[in-house]
Amino acid sequence: MSLLRIHLPPVWPDIDAAVPLPWCRIGARGERIEAGRAPLAGLPSADACEVVIPSELVLLTTATLPRGSRQKLRHLLPYAIEDRLGDDPEAVHVASGHVAVDGRTPLAAIDRRWLVQTLARLHERGLRPRSAWPETLLPPLPEDGWTVVWTGDRGFLRTGAAAGLHLDGGGPDAPPPALLLSLAQARTMGNPPQRLRVRLEEGGAAPVWESWRNILGIPVEAGAPWAPLQQPEPVVGAIDLMQGTFAASGLRRTGAPALRLPLALAVLIVLVQMGATASEWLLLDRESQHLQASMERSFRAAFPDARVVVDAPLQMQRNLADLRRASGEASPLDFVPLLARAAAALDADSKGRLREVHYTGDQLRLDLALRDSAAAEALVQRLAAAGLAGRVQPGEGTAAQTVTHILITGAAS
Repeated sequence: MSLLRIHLPPVWPDIDAAVPLPWCRIGARGERIEAGRAPLAGLPSADACEVVIPSELVLLTTATLPRGSRQKLRHLLPYAIEDRLGDDPEAVHVASGHVAVDGRTPLAAIDRRWLVQTLARLHERGLRPRSAWPETLLPPLPEDGWTVVWTGDRGFLRTGAAAGLHLDGGGPDAPPPALLLSLAQARTMGNPPQRLRVRLEEGGAAPVWESWRNILGIPVEAGAPWAPLQQPEPVVGAIDLMQGTFAASGLRRTGAPALRLPLALAVLIVLVQMGATASEWLLLDRESQHLQASMERSFRAAFPDARVVVDAPLQMQRNLADLRRASGEASPLDFVPLLARAAAALDADSKGRLREVHYTGDQLRLDLALRDSAAAEALVQRLAAAGLAGRVQPGEGTAAQTVTHILITGAAS
């Protein structure tokens, strides 16, 4: 399996398609198979593809994030570092690395529009990168030290597994100001580097080593020339920008075996949950049937002459009401008790506007010449406060003498 690594220039993707791009093809064991420069249409084929993003296009920082799933937090990442962005958070794509021991999460931010346009041009060529690495995080770190990749007047600095920044300014006699500032901050925090390794890009001017050592106050050593494509090195601790909406669609062949067990467990959990839910529903349904049968037996024991039992509790209630009436016992829904309770809810104005009272089938209807609908609703509320269920029915008559019907059906629920 071969891997095509492409080093994109800072002006990409607005440059002419004929401009050659540095590329390198890497073997399965990380060895360089071949390298060169070619326009987009002339890039060689490979089993997989990845791109290297220039340091000046990526902001590396950290943030303490709330607990939660990575999927939900991914949408909040731009807002977690909003104060460090020079753009609207919606216009920035942020990828995250592994949480550090101190609880802070390393983040890499890049202009979303640039990344969208870049991937679109590569897709036109049939290239679909599986990874996008910030160049800042590619050179390995020396033990107890930092690494600078330098061209003579610019470059980048890597200070940790997922930390670094772009460098501008400086020259052979003086290191760039951002390097001096980073070193001063590290000394303030109590963890300065013990040495600095400088790796020159092809054609870059070497610094005056003694001058840099005197200004920085730490040993400065020359490292191997920097050529990330011609001499590929393993990516250790770097943040892959192809996350979230930019992640490669579908399961990668290399990642599928590792995901089989989690997927199988997830399916098993879903099946167990469905089985438990179905069992609980069956138990509740059986219990409901037992209760219904018990109520029907009680009803038939009380009223053996009943032929059909549709709703045992309702039929029991109605039959008991009939028995009370037959024995002369007053029911709360009889005319007199119902009217007494309704009269208690009428104020002086409502009593003066009462026109007629009707009683049919346990229901009491009051006809009142109320002023407006607000007065009717107020009366319904007073009835509810008295424990009666009432509702307004359409009235009749002229606007000034409208008769409002208040139907009282019994106890309020």
